[in-house]
Amino acid sequence: MIFKFQGHEFQISPEGILFWLEKKIAIVSDLHLEKGSSYAASGQFIPPYDSLDTLNNLIKSIEKNKVSELILVGDVFHDQKALERMSEDVKSLFKSLIKRYKTIFVRGNHDASLILEGVYCCDEYVLENIHFVHEASKKNTNQISGHFHPVASLKVHSKKIMTKCLVVSRNSIILPSYGKYTGGLNINKPPLKKFIDINSIIYLLNKSSVYRIPLNHMKEFL
Repeated sequence: MIFKFQGHEFQISPEGILFWLEKKIAIVSDLHLEKGSSYAASGQFIPPYDSLDTLNNLIKSIEKNKVSELILVGDVFHDQKALERMSEDVKSLFKSLIKRYKTIFVRGNHDASLILEGVYCCDEYVLENIHFVHEASKKNTNQISGHFHPVASLKVHSKKIMTKCLVVSRNSIILPSYGKYTGGLNINKPPLKKFIDINSIIYLLNKSSVYRIPLNHMKEFL
């Protein structure tokens, strides 16, 4: 689904990838690679294929679009030692991704000290009038961020469901999390709530569709 933000056209995919159409840029946040192996190290055993699945899905999705640049908006890795635990297959896949596309790595709170060879790493990236940061701040305007893993709850046929969403306000876009094992924070809960106002637009995501709903139309569901 296509929408305008600060004079530019963007498109959000059902998978949660934001495309800056005129710039041919794919923007994604919160992959949390190697979260599965992190949990395994602490005795919580979940299938260890999250990194492989996340990267394969990302590559498959952006290949469908004419993309020349990739902006990773923080928490690409679940922790500082994620690269050490990563299998050679996953490392190879990740390296092929960042080699194929000009890649900007905006650091997040989970990977704040990581440096990636051949990739521009920063705490904030500015392109034209848009600021890319991991966590939204009231001090910034015209910002695209991640961090909060926004989800919305609503009723469908008397059943309450939770779904990932993109939050678009006048001066802010908050991206959904992309990683396989990432949870979510309801858009009506603090601290996410303070970045949302009555004029915000919520884009609900599922496997194949995007639904645009003004926040004031969702009040009965929140």
